[in-house]
Amino acid sequence: MKLLIAFLILALPFSTQAYDKECRNVDGKTMNGSIEQLKSVMSSPWNRPQVLVVGVITKILNEDHSGSPHQKFSIKVANDIELLIVTNLAFGRIPVELGKKISICGEFKKVGQGMVHWTHFDPHGGHADGFSILDEKLYGDVEIAVK
Repeated sequence: MKLLIAFLILALPFSTQAYDKECRNVDGKTMNGSIEQLKSVMSSPWNRPQVLVVGVITKILNEDHSGSPHQKFSIKVANDIELLIVTNLAFGRIPVELGKKISICGEFKKVGQGMVHWTHFDPHGGHADGFSILDEKLYGDVEIAVK
């Protein structure tokens, strides 16, 4: 399984161009999804920076329904980096499956090895927009009724 995950991380191309979406930090810099850029963010003192991460789904966790309901899963982005992803279900459920490659733009928090949340657009315009791409489908770009 580890070999398959490493292959998927390295061999599958990533592009958000089909959606005309770019993941930008607060300074307007486009995040490119590289491991070097992620490691720079992880070691920096920045407060809740925007990141673009590309990885393979390794764990599907129980949803959190205290307060706003959130979907939770982990992705492996490098041999030594696994991140927790927390996505608000008010912006859609992502049909995650173990071993699938996913790209996520969101806010990085230093929780454990790292957590990415705010993986959706901001309907109030006060926060950088995030999104997820799985199986070439865009998630987090619209607000929906939570069921």
